[in-house]
Amino acid sequence: MFVFDCIDISIDEAESDSVYNQAEDYELSEEFIKTEGELIMSQSNYIFKQNLVSSNKYSVKCPYSMKPKYVVVHNTYNDASPENEVAYMISNNNQVSFHIACGDSSVVQGLPLNRNAWHAGDGGSGQGNRYGIGVEICYSKSGGARYTKAEENAVYVCARLLYQHGLGIESLKQHHDFALNGKNCPHRIRDEGRWEGFKGRVNWVLDEIKAGRCDASLSSGTTSTKPAPSTNQTVSNQTSTNYVVRVTADSLNVRKGPSVSYSVVGELGKGEAYTIVATQNGWGKLKSGVGWINLSYTERVSNTTASTPSSSQLVKVTAYSLNVRKGPGVSYPVTGSVKKGDVFTIVETQNGWGKLKSGAGWISLGYTEKLK
Repeated sequence: MFVFDCIDISIDEAESDSVYNQAEDYELSEEFIKTEGELIMSQSNYIFKQNLVSSNKYSVKCPYSMKPKYVVVHNTYNDASPENEVAYMISNNNQVSFHIACGDSSVVQGLPLNRNAWHAGDGGSGQGNRYGIGVEICYSKSGGARYTKAEENAVYVCARLLYQHGLGIESLKQHHDFALNGKNCPHRIRDEGRWEGFKGRVNWVLDEIKAGRCDASLSSGTTSTKPAPSTNQTVSNQTSTNYVVRVTADSLNVRKGPSVSYSVVGELGKGEAYTIVATQNGWGKLKSGVGWINLSYTERVSNTTASTPSSSQLVKVTAYSLNVRKGPGVSYPVTGSVKKGDVFTIVETQNGWGKLKSGAGWISLGYTEKLK
């Protein structure tokens, strides 16, 4: 029996600069919790709330009227909740402010969207400060599951803000794009090299909103999309609603379901393109039916289905355990192993052996089945 020692490189759990570090220790008052000014929209993937700054503080926090030109993304660099972030921001007298804070279960608005905010670090007349909606993503200091969900909520918030203000994806900016001191913000997204991936996810949601498959309302709180409206379309026309993503991580796990709680059934390599036919909470279902991938580590490349290059093929391992060898034959040393159900892209074949796209080695195709 062949036993493999394949290295499992997992990149499907993401972890991720506000100037409000004191917000972590800020205690919410009973008045805030009970106030009629707090708008709560429940029964959704995030609860949308408003805790707007008093108009007598406009001269400090948001002195200018604004027609938004940008949506500017920040990481808070602390682990405060969005409620605490906003409560602290509107209670002090510092000329530091932002519009919206995104958490794992709630999104809180602190400033009117037609007033400017001091968040972009480009001065009193800078484009970011005067024309940018500041969106803070919470829990970025420690990262983990709370941050991952907060970032996913921010994807939908940013897409809705762009849509509501008639802006395209080119208007989605990083704090870093405006900051005169070159501030590394959003720090977690930038440090993990995921800005283009984040931007791609926002663009995908924006496209879904435009197509009527995702709620455009900021207060709806939904972080999912619905199937295209039922029509008399043919199957081929329905397929056109699918879209293609390209893997941006060196190696990306395929899981049995749309979260890290599901078992790994395979892995994909950087640069590979796949058709996504369904999404759920930031995960995409592969058209092959093999499983789901975390869309944080992909970029959207088209609205049509992916075609596998003639020189490559997708295979699933059928043996309980299958050796990975340095070359195409049993005379080559074993470099690892893969298990039953794992899925891989083969980029070259020779005498019944297939070369893994990851470069890890070769496997015997006699113990695999080709996927369409």
